[in-house]
Amino acid sequence: MKQTIALLWIGLAASCASAAEPARNPVLVKLKPGKWTRIHEQKPGDKVRFYRQAHGGSCFDTKRGRLILFGSNTHGRDWKNSPFFFDPVTLEWTRAYPDDPKKTYAVSDQGLPVAGKQGDHPWATHTFGCVEYDPARDEMVVACAPWHMVPGRFTNALKHVWGKVKKHPTWTYTLADGKWVPLACKPVHFFPYCAAFDTDRNVVIGHSPGGVFELGGEPRRWKRIVRGGKFGWHTNAVYDSTHKAVIVFGSNRNANDVVVYRTETKEYKMMPTPGTRPPKDQHNPMAFHPKLGRVVVLVDRTLDRKGRRITKARTETWLYDLGKDAWTSVESATLPFACGMNYNMEYDPGHDVLLLVTGGYGSRATAVWALKLD
Repeated sequence: MKQTIALLWIGLAASCASAAEPARNPVLVKLKPGKWTRIHEQKPGDKVRFYRQAHGGSCFDTKRGRLILFGSNTHGRDWKNSPFFFDPVTLEWTRAYPDDPKKTYAVSDQGLPVAGKQGDHPWATHTFGCVEYDPARDEMVVACAPWHMVPGRFTNALKHVWGKVKKHPTWTYTLADGKWVPLACKPVHFFPYCAAFDTDRNVVIGHSPGGVFELGGEPRRWKRIVRGGKFGWHTNAVYDSTHKAVIVFGSNRNANDVVVYRTETKEYKMMPTPGTRPPKDQHNPMAFHPKLGRVVVLVDRTLDRKGRRITKARTETWLYDLGKDAWTSVESATLPFACGMNYNMEYDPGHDVLLLVTGGYGSRATAVWALKLD
C-alpha cells in the first residue's frame, strides 16, 4: 500500500521539476537497499507493449535519464528494429517508430542494408552486448550485424537482397533528432560478443576473439589495439571508470573468469581471482556501479555444488572489485527465477539504482526491476 501511494506522487514530481533539477521518482530515491524491486510490468492495454528480446542489447541515456533497448531475436521470425525507451520517472515505455515491415528491407545505392519507407532505418538484428551510449555525441552506437539473417541459416526471408549488401556498417542513433546514421569507416562487428564505452576518452571498445578494438578519432574509425581475444561468444563487458579498464565476463562454454583490458597501459589479461567466484555462466546482465567502484553481474544458479540441475533456478547478484580481484555476493538481491540470455541491465545515475528488464517470449511479461546498493 505504501508503494502504491508513493507511485501517485511520480507525476507530481515530474511536473514540479525544473530544468536545472531533473525529475526524480521518489520511490526509486527512497528504495530499500539490497533487494530487487519490480517497478513496472507490461499489461494488456499499455500504449507500448512488446516481448523483451533476449538477443537485444541496452544502454542508458544519461542526458534524458532513460533506459534504451535495441535489438531483435530475428531468425526470420521477429522484425523489431525500433529503439524502445523506458522512463524511470513516469514508469512508461515509448518507442521511436513502428517496426518496419520486412517488405521494406532493401539495399541503398551505397550498398547498405536499410529498412522503412524512407530507407533510413537499419535492419532488425541481434545486438547482444554491443549497444553503447556516447554522452559526448549524445548518440547510441550499435556495433553488430545481422549475421543470423544469412540466407539458408535460419531463414530465406532476405535472400533477394542479401547478396546486394556491400557492407554492414556501424550504426549510430542520434537521440536529439531520432535519426540513424551509418558510419563511413570500415566496420568491425562484435556479433555475438560485446563492447563497452570508455567515458574518460569517449571511445567505444569492442571485444571479440579477434582482439580488442577501439572506435574513436575524427572522423571515427575502428583500430585494433590487442590481437587475439580470450573467451568465445556470449560475453558481456562494462567500463570500470574507477580503474580505467574494460571488464569482460561470461562465455558460451560457461565460465566465471574475468578478462581485463586496461585502457591506459593496453594491458590485456585474464585475472587469477583466487577465492570465491560466482557460478559459471554466459550472456550475463552487467553494469558498472561508479559509487561503489564495482562491476555488478547477475548470474544464473541452475546447478548445485555436485553439478546437478536444481528444481528452482534463480539469479544471483555478484559484485566484482578489480582493485582486489575479488567477488562478493549480495545474497539479499537474489531473483527467484533465472534471467537466461539478458544484456538489459544498466546503471541509472540520477536515481543511483540499477535497472533490469526481464521477460520474453513464452515466459513472464516484460518487466523492469530496480536495485539500490550501498
